[in-house]
Amino acid sequence: MVTGAAGEPGGWLLRVAHATDSVNHMASTEKIEAFLAEPRNIVVAGIRRDGTPHLTPNWFYWDGERFYVSTTRHRAKYAIFRRDPRAQLLVDDSTGYRAVLARATAEIREDLAAELPRFRAIREKHGVQVPSDEEQLRALTEEGRVLLAFTPDGPPSTWTSWGLD
Repeated sequence: MVTGAAGEPGGWLLRVAHATDSVNHMASTEKIEAFLAEPRNIVVAGIRRDGTPHLTPNWFYWDGERFYVSTTRHRAKYAIFRRDPRAQLLVDDSTGYRAVLARATAEIREDLAAELPRFRAIREKHGVQVPSDEEQLRALTEEGRVLLAFTPDGPPSTWTSWGLD
């Protein structure tokens, strides 16, 4: 017999059912924008060559149109999105039961100098000191960094969300 935290039969099922009741497909853009401005991770899901999902947690920056994620050329997600740009993105707040989920298309941006403002925005959002442009460009080049730009398939008001109503 499956029991919940207090020993009640099926208690975990009741909690899961209650959590799914709060799914909202039409949260306001303002609430979603405020949520995305908070320092948190985005889970990026792509499709491996064998068809299985590949998920990674990442820092990100949202500019109102795209999500930006820094990665390197030797990471799996670089190869995955070069081959297939389809993605699914999840930003969540595990303690506040808030989340947004969006389908998106990935674009790999390799002109590091042109993307410095977005690399800087990712670091600033997460409270990390940003070096001078010259130092940052040198470090990004040495690390083999690229910027992934994810364009959602629709506006924020069409994304699936939880706890943002």
